[in-house]
Amino acid sequence: MPFHLVLPGLLWPQKALRDTAHDLLLPNLSWLLGRGRLDLQDPLPLENWLCREFGCYRDQQSPPAAALRLLGEGGSPGADIWLCADPMHMRIEQGRARLLGSDLAISTAEMQQLADALIPFFTEIGAFQTGVPGHGYLRLNKMPRLLAKPPSAAAGRGTLLPAGEDAALWMHLGNEAQMLLHALPLNTRREAAGRPRINSLWFWGAGSLPASTATATAAAVAGYQSMRGDQPLLKGLAKWAGIAHYPAVSNPPTSLGPREPILLLLDELQQAAQTLDAGVWRDAIMGIEQGWLTRLCTALRSGRLDSLRLTALGDEACLEVRVTRSDAMKFWRRPRPLHEMDFGQ
Repeated sequence: MPFHLVLPGLLWPQKALRDTAHDLLLPNLSWLLGRGRLDLQDPLPLENWLCREFGCYRDQQSPPAAALRLLGEGGSPGADIWLCADPMHMRIEQGRARLLGSDLAISTAEMQQLADALIPFFTEIGAFQTGVPGHGYLRLNKMPRLLAKPPSAAAGRGTLLPAGEDAALWMHLGNEAQMLLHALPLNTRREAAGRPRINSLWFWGAGSLPASTATATAAAVAGYQSMRGDQPLLKGLAKWAGIAHYPAVSNPPTSLGPREPILLLLDELQQAAQTLDAGVWRDAIMGIEQGWLTRLCTALRSGRLDSLRLTALGDEACLEVRVTRSDAMKFWRRPRPLHEMDFGQ
């Protein structure tokens, strides 16, 4: 049975990786890096990587993440054009705009207040609607010519400006939306409570659901029978491709059998990597090391797994590691500690 483990946020920026991980005992991860065949690729945000894995993203295009994520949240995107319009907090630090998003803890009531303000604002270009708390969507009248990074590639860093022929238009709309959000009473209450203001929208992921004729091809190319993970986009891709989906679990089963998921996405590392929170990241990687990596390496050595594919994502690189049963038997290959590897481009 093949198994695919995806770890966004595993690869820190090269300059910080040694200081962050040099004293961590990660024998299973080091064993995989030493025994496996490594393929270092250009960096890619998780959302783009997921869409590429299912054949619905190519470089220099916008992945249809909005429609797929909406599908994963129980929405009905149909054949319409969708754009993510996610509420964010933008702040100026040392003269640069910095985006914060995943830690805003936006409530359902606050999302409704945002919708009440934004629905009239966007009527000329489409219709605004909310998804799960923290996610907003625009159903557009026409496809925008816009290329923008997802929040996972922008939050916690200097803001990455969008590109494309319509970039100026969407930057202008974003500026006007900022002024509208700034005046909302909910932000006064959040600020009084010591919480970040919701003062910006992040536009990304434009597109419609890929054609149904591509679904069977996507399932065949990906080769997955089931998937496990908590990302709504992953759930949407599974639903679109007709693949069983289950929530992620931190504690793996005592033995891996034929009913286990073939793709497992663990995103405990991602937010800590975005904010360069070394303490949280170290705790998370130790949990993965002692849990899933221990179980997977044991299964590889015993032959219960035919092969393991590990995908590690970071700001500077995407690393693919493939370990087969025969690779596991090559005892002369020495372990390679994570912090000693060069992931720079």
